[in-house]
Amino acid sequence: MKGADYIAETLSRHGVKDVFLITGGACAFMVDAISRHPAMRYFCFQHEQAAAMAADAIWRVDGSMGATMATSGPGATNLLTGIACSYFDSIPSIHITGQVNLGETKAYGGAKVRQAGFQETKIVEMARPITKYAAQVHDAASLRRELAKAIYIANSGRKGPVLIDVPMDVQQIDVGDTIEMADALQAQEPSATEAVDKSIQQLEAVLKSAQRPLVLFGAGVGLAGTEKALSEWLQRYDIPFVSSWNGLTYFDHDMPSYLGAIGVYGNRGANFVLQNADTLVVLGSRLDNRQRSGNSKNFAPAAKVLVIDIDAEELRKYQSDGYATSELDLKHLAKVLEKVEPPRSSNAWREYVGEMKALFFGRDISTTADEHGTMSPYGAVQKINGMIDRDAIVVADCGANLCWVYQIFHRTNQVLMTAGGHSPMGYSIPAAIGAAIREPRRQVVCFIGDGGFQINLQELQTIRQYKLNITIVVMNNHGYGIIKQFQDSYLGSRYEASGNGYGMPDLARLSQAYDLDYASIDKVEDIDPKLFAKSGSRLIDLQLHPHTLIEPRLEMGRPINDQSPYADRAQFASNNRFVPFESIARPR
Repeated sequence: MKGADYIAETLSRHGVKDVFLITGGACAFMVDAISRHPAMRYFCFQHEQAAAMAADAIWRVDGSMGATMATSGPGATNLLTGIACSYFDSIPSIHITGQVNLGETKAYGGAKVRQAGFQETKIVEMARPITKYAAQVHDAASLRRELAKAIYIANSGRKGPVLIDVPMDVQQIDVGDTIEMADALQAQEPSATEAVDKSIQQLEAVLKSAQRPLVLFGAGVGLAGTEKALSEWLQRYDIPFVSSWNGLTYFDHDMPSYLGAIGVYGNRGANFVLQNADTLVVLGSRLDNRQRSGNSKNFAPAAKVLVIDIDAEELRKYQSDGYATSELDLKHLAKVLEKVEPPRSSNAWREYVGEMKALFFGRDISTTADEHGTMSPYGAVQKINGMIDRDAIVVADCGANLCWVYQIFHRTNQVLMTAGGHSPMGYSIPAAIGAAIREPRRQVVCFIGDGGFQINLQELQTIRQYKLNITIVVMNNHGYGIIKQFQDSYLGSRYEASGNGYGMPDLARLSQAYDLDYASIDKVEDIDPKLFAKSGSRLIDLQLHPHTLIEPRLEMGRPINDQSPYADRAQFASNNRFVPFESIARPR
């Protein structure tokens, strides 16, 4: 078996069905091997960045590893933005890059030239900071060893992307017919008994005195596959809980004790409850500054905080915060929960939690839409939410459109996804493509802004080429809305490069060029279920006022329970009845 054929067979035996790629001289042997493999397919993208973003979506949709192939030099470097999406969100994916012949590098006798072969680039060194593992192979033995090792690393522990760089001559050598499997490395994993016991002790210790308990449902729970066990525990004991944004796709938002997502753009009620809790248990969330704000000391200031997470480095950062921490692979979470006595909320806390949910959960509070008499993005998302299938795949992009979707979307059984940590413009179109390829019979809805739409609009040809069933919803505020709102707050409403200098094409004519059905909508009531048919592709152009705001939103220097638009003094005090925040300057 040649090296290229070995790669195809190894990927197939590890569950990879589809490879997303652009061909090139340095990867042509591997692409040909994929084409000849009876259980594999390849899909041609227009940009390697989009191929990597589509591969990122595969695990989010069905729990299997996505894969790309790219040629050396610019093909390989173009993958990096998409790879970073997987790295920061702990999504397993594998990226195979072609490289120039080893002999071309050796010909220079060890001299450290910038480039030996044409399009030679040290992609391994570039990719290492944003992959769990990256390596170049040099012979048959290292190809067999490194490919199995990379696949194992991608799917074990805190998951993430890996990259294997394969010189052209290694692609053509004989490597034998025995496939090395990643499963053989699993026997090396240490026992989790000690970690489970420690987590049980720490969780019991923090819950036993709780009067105002709260759980934060992080994406790590879903990544570990224990979302069902946690949901059942929360529901059985009616324990109040909130979520991170990347955690939102892992449970039914109809659960009575669920209050909303927290953070800078979080739900007001969820933020109030978290800030007034006396006990906070964080499961599988890294608590970045979009959750805690720039000042972590203002986060859950009266609470005993316990963070349970798989990553020891993430836990180390809480040393100065005084949080209790427990290192645990959350695939063992069910063993912990079954041994722990659930917390007993006080009657006053239960009453307060219910009040906050009634006031703020699922509420469209778009003041700018009312002010300008234009479409509310929240109203539009709610209308679409009510029309689509319970098992639809919904992808949001970045910036304002991401906030509008994630602030109001009510997930039941849908897949709700975005590149939460890296959050690049243009992610949602290729991610929707990956989803539609993997799940052709499911409804796929892609939300994106007019700015982000232009980053990967070349992939409309990929949709056209493969006749994919995707509905693209452009939330068109004619500029970079989230930046404009920042400029309103801190730069005197000077819309440099967010409005001034910004331009966009005619979306109707562009849709026609790519054989997309097109509809322009300026009223929520005109959003029709027919626009979301499962077959065919279309672009829905939702017309928003250029100054439509993200509401609520945290401004710098304030704790997460003090979002704009600001509540008056009396309302703010009532909503913070357990923990006083009088030191905050309140508008009169």
